[in-house]
Amino acid sequence: MPAYAAVSPTATCSVRKKNASVVFATQSLADVETSSIAPAIIESCPTRIFLPNERAIEPQIATIYRRFGLNDRQIEILARATPKRDYYCQSRRGNRLFELGLGEVALALVAASAKTDQHLIARLIDEHGREDFLPAWLRARDVAWAADLLPSLQEYLA
Repeated sequence: MPAYAAVSPTATCSVRKKNASVVFATQSLADVETSSIAPAIIESCPTRIFLPNERAIEPQIATIYRRFGLNDRQIEILARATPKRDYYCQSRRGNRLFELGLGEVALALVAASAKTDQHLIARLIDEHGREDFLPAWLRARDVAWAADLLPSLQEYLA
């Protein structure tokens, strides 16, 4: 938020007029809510995507979600949604829980955010180097079949 706070609150609106998009991402809605530019962000971002949060129904956290326009049923949906699979979209056209539908290989590549994942990434780079990281990573994530396909994919792309 601090970096965006230096930009004029009207900047988001100006960018949208040029048919462009501005994406805000945060690990905590409380960061946005307590920001001096929260009203501009909430008003200027008509589409919001919320990630599952099992703690969403706790009173203090539910209050924050309500400030973003969610009702009790929507907050309950977020609390029961499955992390790294389900997402809740809130827009002018309606609200919907959706599944991104990532397969096991895509999840192995894009859902590696835990500290244990980061440690494993560092170890595999140390052991295999950057050149051979991908096959090592896929094997470590139990999708060895995808690692076995890499040589033929590289031949195809060459």
